[in-house]
Amino acid sequence: ALRMLYGTGSRPVGAGFRALDIGCGTGAQTLCLAAELGCRVTAVDNHQPYLDELTRRAEAKGLADRIETCCEDMNEVNPGDATIDLVWAEGSAYIMGIPEALRAWRSFLKPGGCLGFTELTWLEDGAPDACREFFGAEYPPMTEVASNLATIEACGYELVGRFTLPESSWWEPYYGPLAKRLVGYEPPGEDDEARAVLGMIHKEIDVYRRFSRWYGYVFFLLRTRT
Repeated sequence: ALRMLYGTGSRPVGAGFRALDIGCGTGAQTLCLAAELGCRVTAVDNHQPYLDELTRRAEAKGLADRIETCCEDMNEVNPGDATIDLVWAEGSAYIMGIPEALRAWRSFLKPGGCLGFTELTWLEDGAPDACREFFGAEYPPMTEVASNLATIEACGYELVGRFTLPESSWWEPYYGPLAKRLVGYEPPGEDDEARAVLGMIHKEIDVYRRFSRWYGYVFFLLRTRT
């Protein structure tokens, strides 16, 4: 993804280069940005324990001096006009809504600044009813690639590149380990809420196992139009 934006072997580093990772979670991608770009990254999330874990990981990897954490609602992020060189948002833009997020972030990206974000997207037409019904309930705004590209253009960006994350990105770090941990697990007592959550997790994994051909995360790499 970074090579699409900046080219092989090049680093857009300078004394004032600023990167912002919005909705960073525990920050696997934050660490990658700091290491690969060699710049300071501000990591934003509204859950302090995630940021604490990111800080621990950054210290362990010798990257603490490059990463600043900020516990803030992503809807409130506003570092000022035209001050950011790169905005990164893996799996988080949907929280604001894709058009709303792209317009908000455009307001503080420098002319020619870059944005990388992932979005759950329909990859093919004709998904089975069970798949459509699941996402109709869980994520109604989900749309196809062409619609996302139209939104990108309307919000003042040009597309640098895009690609679909492989199925291994779903299974190896997430669904696989999660499924193993859930084998034989039953919530204690009569916790109906916990049972409902457990049932939804099992259903989500089953939906991906059966219908991954029709949907996936698409990584969009953009540059602001100047």
